[in-house]
Amino acid sequence: MSPITIGNRVLGVAENGFFTEQNTAPIPGGRLWSGNDQDAGAARAWNDARAAYIAAGGRPEEFMPKGPDSSARRRAAQDFFWTHQPPPAAQPYTSNHGWGLAVDVATRAAAGWLMQNGHRFCFSHDEGERVGEWWHFRYVGGYKPVDRLAHLTPTERRWCRELDKLRRTGKDPDRRRVLVRELTQQRKRIWRAAQDTGWETRRRRARYASLLARTKP
Repeated sequence: MSPITIGNRVLGVAENGFFTEQNTAPIPGGRLWSGNDQDAGAARAWNDARAAYIAAGGRPEEFMPKGPDSSARRRAAQDFFWTHQPPPAAQPYTSNHGWGLAVDVATRAAAGWLMQNGHRFCFSHDEGERVGEWWHFRYVGGYKPVDRLAHLTPTERRWCRELDKLRRTGKDPDRRRVLVRELTQQRKRIWRAAQDTGWETRRRRARYASLLARTKP
């Protein structure tokens, strides 16, 4: 087996129904494909869509998978759904849930928002519409996240990304301490420079806030 291809983009985990900490990433209430060097991945796209929904006034608990098997779906769950129809289920080991690409959303409020806005995050209702499931959305690839660290210098950005990744995975505490020390020193340099020539020069205020968020006790 291999990941599926949509629009010449190879998407999904390497083998349908097999998930690890490396090939998927958490979303509230489940997991989705974590992407690769060419694609930001379904998990990042979903989490950004959920943040946009909440920012627009939606309730966080509305924008969730319906249940523990409603995003990335392991083989045992695919077997169960196949033998307990209806509702209709894909043939085991072919499902987009098995590739870590699909979510069955819990509420009509979130589904309605996704039908209007999902394209911004590369989620499509085409498959759900075809089988009559208002709740089913799939990631079709190509999501381009907004770089939330664009205001930082290249060195600051590199340090922050490395630290964020190590914290997500819980790896290399010694390296995390080094990065926190470097970012703390840089944060203090920004503060001293701002006392002389102001906070608005060289995006110091935003840079300081980003470094502070990663280094405050």
